[in-house]
Amino acid sequence: MKTSKSTLTVARMALRAARDSRPDYAKTKSRKKFTPPQLMACLVIKEFLQLDYRGTHVMLTGWSDLRRVIRLTKVPHFTRLCAAAKPLLGQAGTDATLEAVLDHCRQAKIRPKCSQQAAIDSTGLESRHVSADFTKRGGRHCNHEKRRYPKLSAICDTASHLILGAVIDRGPKPDPVEAKQTRHEALKHQRFSSLLGEAGYESEGFHGRCRDQLGIRSIIPTTGRGGPRADGKPRPVNGQYRQLMKQRFPKKTYGQRWQIETVFSLLQRNMGAALRARNYHRQIREIRLRILTHNLAILWRKYDLLYRATEIRDIEIVEIGDRWHLTVKKRKIMALDCDQQIGPGSHCLHHWR
Repeated sequence: MKTSKSTLTVARMALRAARDSRPDYAKTKSRKKFTPPQLMACLVIKEFLQLDYRGTHVMLTGWSDLRRVIRLTKVPHFTRLCAAAKPLLGQAGTDATLEAVLDHCRQAKIRPKCSQQAAIDSTGLESRHVSADFTKRGGRHCNHEKRRYPKLSAICDTASHLILGAVIDRGPKPDPVEAKQTRHEALKHQRFSSLLGEAGYESEGFHGRCRDQLGIRSIIPTTGRGGPRADGKPRPVNGQYRQLMKQRFPKKTYGQRWQIETVFSLLQRNMGAALRARNYHRQIREIRLRILTHNLAILWRKYDLLYRATEIRDIEIVEIGDRWHLTVKKRKIMALDCDQQIGPGSHCLHHWR
């Protein structure tokens, strides 16, 4: 799945999703300097460009087009961005923003109402910018062993690479510890028919909960347990669904499980494998922000239909109130605010990408 490389597109989609998930001001007497959606868009851009808070402040100061997209009249100080990350990237705030992002994906027909296949897996992230070669060869760090690291357990849609739900914990831990909560977080945002997982999630209880209670077809390979028998025969496989996976395992369908590995690769290649935060709770917020940024970067496909129009007369722009409503071949695509410098008869559509 291709992701957007345009900072302005990601900022615009982040602002729209944040405005749909939270009000502009929490109270009537709030300071009208910055809105939470604007600060959320700034945080997304910080993670998208792999900057720190000071670098984000400098970048916003010198980029007028980005300030216009986010509708900033003043540039927030880096301390303001740091303070805004705590309430905006809490569990409740992140769930609301993720729901808004996934709803935009459904409107853009990137995400169906019910996904056919979803994949579950976990990965560990680096908590510091120290290379493995330096740790191995350095005299002061030669005996250092990483005992704790941030661990991300996620479920993604195999067709679109969208992250549907995630649980952040500290590793090392067995995968089944976060499996139930990860599945619960994903089902809050999206239904799926099949769930693909590696052998680490294999258990009769997990199969039974998915198939009997949730109606989800769990596909996990069955592994042998215990040591070899004295007579050399293989140990029997207990459990109805474990036996089913042993006898009739769908190898072709299970091949799509590797899509979750692609999602983890996209996260690490686009936003780095190491976290910039040092505190554990700030690391959790940074991982949540990376998940939102990853899903927003996929939303660039929403604008592709504008470029597939064969003639400019196929595109109709109508002003209704304070918003422009865009249609392509009599099908509504989106509604944009009037301050985005586009009007009826405009042929300058390239900046949306």
